[in-house]
Amino acid sequence: MVIQSALVGLIYWIAMGRAQYFFSFAFRKPVVLGVFIGLVFGDVQQGLLYGATIQLIYMGGIEAGGNIPSDQALAACIAIPAALLSNLDANAAVALAVPFGVLGVLINNVRRTFNSFYNTRADKLIEEGKYDQLSLYSFLIPWLTNGVLYFTPVFISTLFGANVVKAFINVIPEWLMNGLSNAGAMLPALGFALTLVVMGKKQYLPFFVLGFFAYSVMGFSMLTGAVFAVCIAMISSLYKQTSDEEEYA
Repeated sequence: MVIQSALVGLIYWIAMGRAQYFFSFAFRKPVVLGVFIGLVFGDVQQGLLYGATIQLIYMGGIEAGGNIPSDQALAACIAIPAALLSNLDANAAVALAVPFGVLGVLINNVRRTFNSFYNTRADKLIEEGKYDQLSLYSFLIPWLTNGVLYFTPVFISTLFGANVVKAFINVIPEWLMNGLSNAGAMLPALGFALTLVVMGKKQYLPFFVLGFFAYSVMGFSMLTGAVFAVCIAMISSLYKQTSDEEEYA
């Protein structure tokens, strides 16, 4: 369990460490993390099932200004190992993930507090012309600090959490456990609702209707539909850019 716990901690660090932002932004999705966590515990299929179920909560989430409303990576990295080791129902895993997602926001705020000191030091190095030391305070030291902040809670919770979760589940009455499962089953509806808020705008409704009836008539796979959607979005964006350039020409 020590090695498995360490690997899950490293996965969370990679997901939230921001060494390469575009990679970490995609990697920290629960549906992606579920594959790697499942691989660590030898059950990729079940890990993916838990990850995909947790992902439904965050489908319509928007990180405005870089502020995360909930840390979906921490929710996945704590809930999925606990669910795999305790053989939890997927809906119960969702209910377990929600509070840890909120806890991740606090960890992110602590990270930003530390980074403010590093930024001050980096500004001073620029004023002094010591550019050779700048990378230490602009990347390396903040990244290693992130490692401590992100690795530690996941490692500890995964190492000791399984037994705690099992003991906790054994104590919980059956009616309360069923309530948690039902609550977890309702939470993905929030993710769909947030997505529908965007899709429900009048300028996007033609694309929604087109996609719905195209899928109904042609019956293509989700991957094929995604490729069509990306192409249509790029074409629409291209025409909008051309229209804007002509307007300001």
